[in-house]
Amino acid sequence: MGLIEREDGRLFNTAIVAHRGALIGRYRKAHLLDGERIFYAGSDSRLFEAAGLRFGINICHDTNFPEAARKVADLGASLIVCPANNMLRRKTAEAFRDRHNAVRGERCRETGLWLVSADETGERDGRVSWGPTAVLDPAGEVVAQLPLEKAGLLVCDIPVGA
Repeated sequence: MGLIEREDGRLFNTAIVAHRGALIGRYRKAHLLDGERIFYAGSDSRLFEAAGLRFGINICHDTNFPEAARKVADLGASLIVCPANNMLRRKTAEAFRDRHNAVRGERCRETGLWLVSADETGERDGRVSWGPTAVLDPAGEVVAQLPLEKAGLLVCDIPVGA
């Protein structure tokens, strides 16, 4: 789950992992956009595990940086989880519409990891987001994806220890 976290008067763009109502850990976005100057950048990566599947997190823009994915791989993960909020001005959204999976696929090929992205869909205040919410395999190929512009639940089997 994504949230704005405050610690010692500083704000962070944070994803948390919880299990049965208990906080397991967090990841703070490391690579911030110009519009995120209110936040401090995180510096740590962490390995999480669920039902034997080891994963790390890269938030949205983090996936543009090979070193962010490499940190997750070096921890022993099989999967990168990428929560994203690509609610962009229409012109920018159109320019990036088909680039998100391409960039995420590069990270898969570089690290040999699976990647699951969950992205916002809809329109608000002159901005638009089409997704994609998708699952990419270690070859960077899309193996499952929600239709662009459609909200929904994506279910896909990812091999444990892949």
